[in-house]
Amino acid sequence: MLKKIERYLYIVSPLLLLASLLIFYLTGKFEVLSIVTLVAGVGIGILFFVRFYDEIVGKITKRKVRYGLNSTIISIVVLALVVIVYLVLFAHNKKFDLTESKRFSLSKQTEELLERLSGPVRVYAFFSKNQETSGVRELLEQYRYIYRDFEYEIIDPDLNPGRVQEMGVTAYGEVIIEYGGKKEKIKSQSEEGITNTLIKLSQTEKKKLYFVSGHGERSINDYQNTGYDRIRVSIQDENFEVEEILLLREEAVPEDCAVLITAGPTKDYDPYELSLIERYILEGGRYFVLLDPTESGAQLAGLTAFLERYGIVAGDDVIIDPLSRVLSGDYFMPVVNEYTYNPITRDFGFTTFLRLARSIDVRDTDTNDNTFPRVVATTGESSWAETDKAELFSGKKARFDRGIDVEGPVPVMAYSSIGVQKEAPGSGEPDAERSTEDNKEAYIFVVGDSDFISNSMYQTQGNKDLFLNAVNFLADRGDLVSIRPKDQESVYLTMTARQGRLAFFISMVAVPLFVIVIGLYINIQRRVRS
Repeated sequence: MLKKIERYLYIVSPLLLLASLLIFYLTGKFEVLSIVTLVAGVGIGILFFVRFYDEIVGKITKRKVRYGLNSTIISIVVLALVVIVYLVLFAHNKKFDLTESKRFSLSKQTEELLERLSGPVRVYAFFSKNQETSGVRELLEQYRYIYRDFEYEIIDPDLNPGRVQEMGVTAYGEVIIEYGGKKEKIKSQSEEGITNTLIKLSQTEKKKLYFVSGHGERSINDYQNTGYDRIRVSIQDENFEVEEILLLREEAVPEDCAVLITAGPTKDYDPYELSLIERYILEGGRYFVLLDPTESGAQLAGLTAFLERYGIVAGDDVIIDPLSRVLSGDYFMPVVNEYTYNPITRDFGFTTFLRLARSIDVRDTDTNDNTFPRVVATTGESSWAETDKAELFSGKKARFDRGIDVEGPVPVMAYSSIGVQKEAPGSGEPDAERSTEDNKEAYIFVVGDSDFISNSMYQTQGNKDLFLNAVNFLADRGDLVSIRPKDQESVYLTMTARQGRLAFFISMVAVPLFVIVIGLYINIQRRVRS
């Protein structure tokens, strides 16, 4: 009886091994039960081989068994090769997004950010079983496809109250990202929300931007159409602190100022304020100016003269662009789609729409050899800079006057890089012998319009991207100069009733009928031949 039982050990051994692997697959780790079954399976297999060694060897040496064994070995080898090829392809798969809107692809900024990450990224999404999670899963899978150390988990808050309390979850649909030992809740379940959160978690330093106030500038707390409330939120999403500053109350521009911004002043700056800004620039500061057209050239004479010292000329004019009429705009909304090669607009393929803009050109400076101005963007060839503003604003039709107006393309954005040398210790004078690495570079970036990032326009085409690119460049965050994620738009196919009937007839009648006819024809031909 014992001998009969022993002969069935060759079945028990693989069954125990399979049970051990199954337990490991279900639990994801070797626990006591899987280890016990694995050891038992290996032990019983060894016992069977030792107990029936002579019989096993005798059967293997038989001719019939040898042929069967050879066939088995060949089958195992071929199967192993297929499995290996499958595993290699599975680990190095390649996806192709053929949709026109690139629905299943992440933006370039997101891809560049993921390439710079190091270490695991963990995402915890808290959704109940009644909530739709396919969109979130699809988006997170795109992140995991690019960054292999990206893992996500969909958690039902009702079934996991402990995890809810641990993560501080207060509502259904919350998503928490963990990276670098820090956790952050995302503000929106979109690519932009996830990417901006990863930017925050991956940066250790939070820089500060100051918006100058007191001269009729745009307010970052104004939620009206002309305000900057929404662009302020976008700046903060890129891990900046934002604050307004009244220079007349300051002894100097704050040391923690990464970028100083002047946005649409209507009154001129006091000489004292300009001296603070100049001192800030000569210490390596970054100054961002957005200037609207004025009723007269004297309205902002002090500020424009200050900019000219650094090679940037703000024209006393208004840009007219007839092309805007084609795009449902008026003559005062110039279209910008021509960009020079520079760090701010590299790989920038979006159109920017301005509203009531002035020209911003450059010229060589006679007083500062370390200043290098350059144009960033221009309007189209059909545009021009109208110098007769009184006639223009009186309601008369705009017309180009050769020799008086500036013919397009009209430069509308420019920046100057200013080489700043550090002072020699204790001398108060620049140290010419220091290496260039010890010297800082200041920047002044000027745009001839402040409307393009107002609450009513900042989402238009590339307006927000261009502004944030400039801010990140000026703040020495050149790695974030890119195209930001956009919300995916739904694409609908609209057909007339006739087109709908035609589509139904082709797909449901014509194609099946064609297949049936071909099948009958082939069947009849075979019968005729036979």
